[in-house]
Amino acid sequence: MTIKSRFKLSFIAITVIISEQGLAQGSAIDHDSGGPMAYPGQCFTKSFFPAKYTTLTEKVLVSESSEKIKIVPAKYAITSEKIKVSDGTEKIIILPTTYKTISEKVLVQEESTKIIPVPAQYKTIPKRVLVSEGIEKLLEIPAQYKSIKERVMLLPRRDEWKKTKCTNVGCEHREILCLVSLPAVYKTITKKVVVTPVSVKKITLQPVYKTINVEQLIRPASTKTVIIPAIYKTITKRVVDREASSKIVKTPATYKSIRKKVPITTAEYTKQTIPATYQTVTKKRKVSEGYVKWIPTDCTKVSKY
Repeated sequence: MTIKSRFKLSFIAITVIISEQGLAQGSAIDHDSGGPMAYPGQCFTKSFFPAKYTTLTEKVLVSESSEKIKIVPAKYAITSEKIKVSDGTEKIIILPTTYKTISEKVLVQEESTKIIPVPAQYKTIPKRVLVSEGIEKLLEIPAQYKSIKERVMLLPRRDEWKKTKCTNVGCEHREILCLVSLPAVYKTITKKVVVTPVSVKKITLQPVYKTINVEQLIRPASTKTVIIPAIYKTITKRVVDREASSKIVKTPATYKSIRKKVPITTAEYTKQTIPATYQTVTKKRKVSEGYVKWIPTDCTKVSKY
């Protein structure tokens, strides 16, 4: 251990003893902010102590033993062979029916009668009808308000931890916390109060009438019979001139020469054993976890908060 490290540990020990004496003389404050138990004017720094590890060596399997297969492919020869592509076929050709056109007068629709409806006749006359009877209605009279001012407390007097930085040259502290007293905070607000409460007034509405148009029947609906004469039409008629027939057409078979691949020797394979391989590796195993600890420090060496 160097002289500088011994001096640093001695300074921390003296500071801890002074802090413990101060804690015994008065009541410490902890505001659940993550800081240590302390008095106003005391400062602390957060130090991290890393985890500890040990080194181990171990022989691990890199690859298991296996077998390697070597394949000897089969050998083939190319030969020529003539095969039939299509058999001789017979095809039937249909000779369609032939037609001719003639003219002829035919009855399309016979004479008949038809009943036609005669609609009813109406006239429009005006008529006065009641739309809404005279009723009583309740009318709401809104409330009246005025604004007044009132002083309210937002935050009470309190002690809080404040973060600051170390101004001493060569200071290694990462974070400094100081406990300070803050005054209460007040605010003047505008408040709305009721002058006259809401009320209800009763009013009477007059009946409402409306003039509408009404359809009045003059003559009821009826029917009448109408004679429809017969209808004839000259049409063009298609008749058979010659009946349909058929005939057979034959086609010869067709052949084609192709190249064919035939085996000479069959495929084979051989097996070869590959031994397992190992490797020695170095591993680290954690002995203890890292942790963070608050260490007292001199407040005269830190900047103002």
